[in-house]
Amino acid sequence: MPDNVTANPGSGGATFASDDIGGVQFPRMKVAIGADGVNDGDVSSSNPMPVRASNGSAFLAAKALSVAPVDADVAQVVQSVIHGRSTAGGGTFVDVKVNPSGALVADVGLPETATRPLDNASPGTPVRAIGQEVWSVSFADTGASVLSSDFTSPIVTGGVTYNQGTSALNVVASTNVNAEFLTRSTVAWRGAMRLKFGIVASQRIANNNFAVLLADLIGEGLAYTINSATSVTVTVPGHTFTSLSVGQFINLGGITGAAGVPGRYAIASVVAGTSITFTVAGWPVSGSGTLTLFGHSYVRNLFTGVTATNVAWDAQRRGWATGDTTATINTTASPGTVIHNELTGRECFMMDQLRASSTQPNVATRASRIENIPDDNLDLYIWIWNFNGTVSPASATTFTLGFIALEKFANTPVYVQGFRALGDTNAPRVAISGVANGVSLSTGQAAHDAAITGNPVRIAGRALTANYAAVATGDVADLVTTLVGALIQKPYAIPESDWSYAAAAGGIVNTTDVPVRAAAAAGIRNYVTAATFSNASATVATEVVIKDGASTVLWRESLPALTRSYSVVFPTPLRGTAATAVNVACITTGAQVYVNMQGYIAP
Repeated sequence: MPDNVTANPGSGGATFASDDIGGVQFPRMKVAIGADGVNDGDVSSSNPMPVRASNGSAFLAAKALSVAPVDADVAQVVQSVIHGRSTAGGGTFVDVKVNPSGALVADVGLPETATRPLDNASPGTPVRAIGQEVWSVSFADTGASVLSSDFTSPIVTGGVTYNQGTSALNVVASTNVNAEFLTRSTVAWRGAMRLKFGIVASQRIANNNFAVLLADLIGEGLAYTINSATSVTVTVPGHTFTSLSVGQFINLGGITGAAGVPGRYAIASVVAGTSITFTVAGWPVSGSGTLTLFGHSYVRNLFTGVTATNVAWDAQRRGWATGDTTATINTTASPGTVIHNELTGRECFMMDQLRASSTQPNVATRASRIENIPDDNLDLYIWIWNFNGTVSPASATTFTLGFIALEKFANTPVYVQGFRALGDTNAPRVAISGVANGVSLSTGQAAHDAAITGNPVRIAGRALTANYAAVATGDVADLVTTLVGALIQKPYAIPESDWSYAAAAGGIVNTTDVPVRAAAAAGIRNYVTAATFSNASATVATEVVIKDGASTVLWRESLPALTRSYSVVFPTPLRGTAATAVNVACITTGAQVYVNMQGYIAP
């Protein structure tokens, strides 16, 4: 049936617009708007029909109307569910936005910082602080061949066994060549994080290795073919490595099907999207099986060798590593140690602490990396890997992991206003208040009358009964006290370095040198600080001299006859030559001179 119908066609009737739908005519109409009895005009592009979408008591209006008010919360909901048709892009739907008062607003979007400078007046984005995320495994279940469900089913070869007991995972290494245990966490993390695990080893023995890593996963259960004792090709469907990757290193582990040697190997060649060939060592000349590729990027803790207080630690980025640092740690013998690996996105640190209770923090930093560290957009899993090489260990080792924890935290740089370019020339002020490295700065480590260990923070001097050896010019010199702690405040030396001389009976009656102070030891000088002279002769006056040794006069004075108690103090002590005596002599025979003198010895 055609569209449109005609009314009263034989009597000058009119044609009405209609649409034929299934043989039924549906009228077409123009819409006018307005209240009862009022025509506000036909609906057109210049006079659009008001549309409102109801969401409870909230309405979104495209034209100014007397409508119910919209509160901020409801407006936010309406904004997220009401859509309008865009004139661009084929009429796709876009969000319509309202302000808290219900008014239609333009879509200004979020500030686009990639194409224009930051503007403090532009709209901002709300930021919500995210708390620390802690993933922890305590290996609580008990039994042989039991492993926490937080880790994948392990690949175990060559006689290695494992069990959980007393809230710990025990990996019992084998004495077979190429024996292996490999598992990884079922979840991965990106960005800034801290890995912690407690480890005890029953022994440390050559040719047996145990590693805990944060590393990426390339592929599991991958088929491999041995080309020769030095070449292995691994099928990796869809891989993204290219010829530019040649020389980069990846871990080959979880090897089954042939006597392959687990380890870190270099890429020799690549078939795009299909396979990777590695240069290996010690493998059979032929064979095939499956293996796991992991650790193109990693942070690795490798317990190898015989020293219980060592760990080989390194980081690798995209196949390139700096090379192991043999870090000194607390012993892996009982009670063991807790290893910390901290990834900040800018650097990596390896720390450890004794696996025992302590009254104060005892974490020590052992190694760090500032380059070749994993990118923060990689998924890093926790890997547990026990592996032997081509030489059998002499006996089996049990490696015990008391726990493994991963603390994920937001890596948010903070800039303090006024200190944007910190460095040696613009260092921030730091107030030390109370504790540094677990040591109280206010009380020191040792009480009075206790043996001093370490370097206690205290105000004190060195108690001595003799001078210590002279320090070099510009060196620090200890303050000196008596044995009861009294600070030496006399102007010259400790009491034990003082000396004095009293005149002999009858006084000096000739011109012979009289020794007042014998020569001191090599490098030590005599110093004169004060003297008293008297001349008992009633008739003979004389000069009197203080001499450095036999010839050098340090001081001279004239004594009239009958001089009583002539005293002299030397504010600047008379300084003799090292290892040289102090003498006194009269110049005239016949006088009767009495001399008393004081001084000290010092370098």
